[in-house]
Amino acid sequence: MKNLKKLLGVLFTLLVVFTCIAPVSAAEAPKSFTVKREAVMESYIGDNNGFTSYVTTDGTIVYCMDLDMKGATSGTNYTYSTNADAGLLYIMENGYPNKSITNRDEIDRYITQSAVWWYLSDTGQTAQMNTAFQTTDKEAYPGIRDHIKTLVNGAKNASQTSTTIEVSTTNTNLSLTDDEKYYESNAISVNLSGADTYSVSVTGGTNGTIVTDENGTAKSEFNAGENFKIRVPSSELTSATNLTVTVSAAGGKSAAVYAPSDSSFQRVVSSEVYTTDVTDNLTLNVTPSEDTPGIEVSVPNTSANIPFIILGVGFALVLVGFGIFAYVTKKKAKTAKK
Repeated sequence: MKNLKKLLGVLFTLLVVFTCIAPVSAAEAPKSFTVKREAVMESYIGDNNGFTSYVTTDGTIVYCMDLDMKGATSGTNYTYSTNADAGLLYIMENGYPNKSITNRDEIDRYITQSAVWWYLSDTGQTAQMNTAFQTTDKEAYPGIRDHIKTLVNGAKNASQTSTTIEVSTTNTNLSLTDDEKYYESNAISVNLSGADTYSVSVTGGTNGTIVTDENGTAKSEFNAGENFKIRVPSSELTSATNLTVTVSAAGGKSAAVYAPSDSSFQRVVSSEVYTTDVTDNLTLNVTPSEDTPGIEVSVPNTSANIPFIILGVGFALVLVGFGIFAYVTKKKAKTAKK
């Protein structure tokens, strides 16, 4: 039973640690990669508009950007140039492979590539797109051009969004709860825009330090507008401690544009969409007070034992007295016989 209790205690401690440490997922665009020509897609609009599809050596789909330049050869190296604008980002988010448009991968890829060129052409970022492609060329399947237009119109109306986060509290000192089990912070508020949820992690506390909602329920993920608190078990606190509270939320999204090592080739935009997390920190202080429940140590009450000590000493003196009396009596008896 004692070993079982120890095991449960360890498991609880690990649970608290993993509760307080919220993992953060934030990818970063690669600095460079090599592309290869994967295939030539069928001409789904007109007779001579089959597009070459490209992937990086790790399999990431990329889309060509410059209508007046030729496509790259396999093995061409590309280097990060800049983040895509809001329109290109919109097409990457809502095009293939991140979204299904017709449930046919090659057509979805054709639509996405067409939307990239069409959008860049309409916004003056590449050469003018063929008017017949945009209007009269026959579609292999009805609706393909409409899907392209939907992506292009969405891209033109897209705007770059940003996420901001700010954490604050009315008092950075933790105080002892009424039941004296915890040192607890005041409610901590988070001003969040551009995201619906945020996560909380704590460093510098004891093993049992937890994040809770305002009702005392342990959790690490919160909705925008919710407050939270930090609790430190009073039995674990032995000295003044500083706690660092970190709040995080998914930040702005981005797509990356890459330039070729051979400037005669088209630039490409990666289909990967990256999210950068935003964070803010708050430092809290907690100091154990005289009211903090501690480990009780048993100390002998010597004053209460004084009567017993005196009694013992008196008894010893009596025994010594009897011994002396007996010795003297015995000595006298020997002397009388002589």
